[in-house]
Amino acid sequence: MKTIHKVNKWSFIITLLLYITVYFGLLAQVLLGLIQIIIALNMLFNWNSFSKKNKIHLGSYFLLVITYGLILLTDIGNTSFILIYLTVVPMSIAAYFVYITYRIKKCQVAIDVKPSFYN
Repeated sequence: MKTIHKVNKWSFIITLLLYITVYFGLLAQVLLGLIQIIIALNMLFNWNSFSKKNKIHLGSYFLLVITYGLILLTDIGNTSFILIYLTVVPMSIAAYFVYITYRIKKCQVAIDVKPSFYN
């Protein structure tokens, strides 16, 4: 889980840095979205190992992604919110997923730590 969180975190940071040039930021955002969806789908295979809170967060993430995707299928291009919808909203969802992977990594590290009397 440490590796998954690192990949997720660094791909998010690189995307933010590439937003210095809007064009490359938008391209990187598409790649970030693919990376995060693949990670999230992979996490479904480990669903039973997560705490109840982490399951709720992961379920909320899937709900946000599906809602965002369905709204994307509508005629959002004709509104004045297009720039916010194409940049701020997906990066906010991505930041939430970085938080989710951090929480899961933190919980798994806490489980892996053994009391000192086992040494």
